[in-house]
Amino acid sequence: MRLYNVLLTAWKFLALVAVLSSAYIYLYPAVHGCKFPSPQDGSLAPFRLLALGDPQLEGDTSLPKATVPTFPSLGRLSDLTRTWSVNVLGKGLIDIAKELVKEDIPKLLHSYRKRIDLVGNDYYLAHVYRTVTWWTKPSHAVVLGDLLGSQWMNDEEFERRSHRFWTRAFRGAEKVSDNIFDYVEVVREGSMKWDKSLITVAGNHDIGYAGDLDESTVERFEKRYGKVNWYITFGLENGQLRMLTRNQAAFAEGPRLKVIVLNTMNLDSPVHSKALQKETERFLDDQIASSAGQGYLDATVLLTHIPLHKQEGLCVDGPFFTHYPDHHGAGISEQNHLTEASSRSILDGLYEFEGSFATAGMILNGHDHEGCDVIHARGAVSDGLDNATTSSIGDWTSLRREDAQKAKVRSDRSVREVTVRSMMGAYGGNSGLVSGWFDKKERRWRFEYQSCMFGVQHIWWAVHILDLVTVLVGLALIPLSLLGAGSFIEKQSNSVKKNQ
Repeated sequence: MRLYNVLLTAWKFLALVAVLSSAYIYLYPAVHGCKFPSPQDGSLAPFRLLALGDPQLEGDTSLPKATVPTFPSLGRLSDLTRTWSVNVLGKGLIDIAKELVKEDIPKLLHSYRKRIDLVGNDYYLAHVYRTVTWWTKPSHAVVLGDLLGSQWMNDEEFERRSHRFWTRAFRGAEKVSDNIFDYVEVVREGSMKWDKSLITVAGNHDIGYAGDLDESTVERFEKRYGKVNWYITFGLENGQLRMLTRNQAAFAEGPRLKVIVLNTMNLDSPVHSKALQKETERFLDDQIASSAGQGYLDATVLLTHIPLHKQEGLCVDGPFFTHYPDHHGAGISEQNHLTEASSRSILDGLYEFEGSFATAGMILNGHDHEGCDVIHARGAVSDGLDNATTSSIGDWTSLRREDAQKAKVRSDRSVREVTVRSMMGAYGGNSGLVSGWFDKKERRWRFEYQSCMFGVQHIWWAVHILDLVTVLVGLALIPLSLLGAGSFIEKQSNSVKKNQ
């Protein structure tokens, strides 16, 4: 019974640690105080956007093909058995054994580890999405590009990863309905469940950079995730958002909120497909023309992947461009930011208001895995900026949010751009919580942002391994307990017989 007592003590300790650690990982939003920012009166903001960046689902391209034998070295045995030479046979068997131990078995173990890692990564992302969604109850959710891990995968691999995306990593979420992209007629109440829908933005690992993006990559992305360029307008009625058709949005008199999903992967040149670039430019021009009619009651939230132009030092990623060789079209093969020209088109076109003012709203993007929080202010900013890093985009001055607060930059003369930190395990499983509401006192929309971090993927792995070990130790105690009980009964029985 000594072994039983030792295991029982160990199990009690393991069970206590397992319960506490499991409670943490499943209640971490509560532990960290994660919640959507609220208006001053404490009411629930009507627009609560869960923003997730760059999950980058990995694939099994590094795993051996199904047609490749598990132990290639053993394939030489049939040839070896045909020899009648003992020396040749012995040397051949030794060589096969060495190859089996040094190459085949390590490759097999690596493939199993890779498979486990892929499954674990999917469930880690699912844990972050599911837990934050359950605790905070967002009204909308978006993944800001790089849903998958490589634009170079073939269609079969793309389909496999997309299946994992919807059925494992983001299980329960639904693709935005196709009929939302070209709606004109009156929208039926309750026809769109935004709290269940997942807005997906195209990133470079989904469709490629400008120099390699083509019709085939865009087509397969849109088939599985929705349009790369689209928008939706909401009206605010009795404190609730109501989806508006284009005709309704054009004549609505109350506060309006427009959400724009913009494909920035081919805004800059040179491009591989000029036709697709024209489509993006035409879409952006239409949104700019529409923004010209906006007033103080309107707001615009822009969802995209590549951040706006910034000089070195404002964010972790500095300006960076590479291009393909001339004989491959000289198109963009990689970029950290949009060019200053494209960035200015977005800021001037969507957010400039009456010269020196800015339309209410927010810009959200991904790409820079570390994240960044920047304010773009109208005109020059100098007060309280002794050693602050600034950048400029036309008439806009860009600076870190904390520096903008020191300089007392007015919200009606600026727009906030948040590059949401990646939700990958290496970056702490981050989630962005965006709240938007109409401030009746200021007669203007207000937007606030808060991050919610889970922790690196090793925490998730460690807790679940601990839970498994605790269960196994508990199961091992059952037969030991039964053996101990049987031994006790037998001793009692023998004692009774002796007394008789």
